[in-house]
Amino acid sequence: MTGATLELEFTTAESERRFCSSYLPDAWERYQVSDYWEQGWFWAYSQFAETAIDFDGGLVRLVFDGDPDALVAAESDRWVAFDGLTNWTVRRYDEDGYDSLRAQQVDSKGAVGGDWEYRYKPLTAEFALAYREEFDERLPPSPDPSENNPHGLGCFALVHALFVQMGYHWHEETDTYLRGIENRLKSIAAHCGEEPAREEYERLRAEFERFESELREWLAANEPGTATL
Repeated sequence: MTGATLELEFTTAESERRFCSSYLPDAWERYQVSDYWEQGWFWAYSQFAETAIDFDGGLVRLVFDGDPDALVAAESDRWVAFDGLTNWTVRRYDEDGYDSLRAQQVDSKGAVGGDWEYRYKPLTAEFALAYREEFDERLPPSPDPSENNPHGLGCFALVHALFVQMGYHWHEETDTYLRGIENRLKSIAAHCGEEPAREEYERLRAEFERFESELREWLAANEPGTATL
């Protein structure tokens, strides 16, 4: 067994999305009961076609500990038959000196962080596949309130529900969002350059300053401190 990344390339973002919603959920069940799969997750990249990154087509990466050759032998006929999938390549981590994906994660992110990521990324992959099966279209990230959605529920509320179900309170959740914003700003800078990162920072700062008056109005119109769990 060794760690590996399998890259699958697609002609369009839409073909990648179809792959993630129609092929991957059933495939994941096959992976997990096979002899060639030990632990793993996936990344999908078509959403970046909507950003400043120069990205065309679609791309899915399967990242796993297992037997890459056996996985390709078992699944490649399905990839050949999938409309829009154009190519796949395998990169083995033992060629880079790692005896496993876990070893690569620990080397990259530290003994604690690497171990945590190695354990929770398979959980998020299973959740993401279940989400794609449940919803025909992705939930809007942060929709404005409307007549049919008066609380503006969307993906942010899904994340909040996950925090509550995992046992985190308000301040732990807001600290997480703050760390996430800081992390994403650095990621924008790393991939897109300094100017886009500064523009996003200024946009966020303006939104939070605007929220001060909204919060003041909400406090005046409601009864703070009266809600119960």
